Amino acid sequence: MPEIEFKIDTERGTCETEIKGYQGTACEKAARQLKEILGDPAAETKKQEYFVTPSVKRTSKRR
Repeated sequence: MPEIEFKIDTERGTCETEIKGYQGTACEKAARQLKEILGDPAAETKKQEYFVTPSVKRTSKRR
């Protein structure tokens, strides 16, 4: 299930946000919505989960 995790460091005054369970354009949309609320991040990284596409089951017709 997709989720957004916030890690708040009160000593340093920072907030780290991790978007989990989204891929590709869905992740971009979630990130865009967060930027509207929180502003632009100081750093942004895309993890492998962003790039992984679900397996596509292929079938072939036989004669």
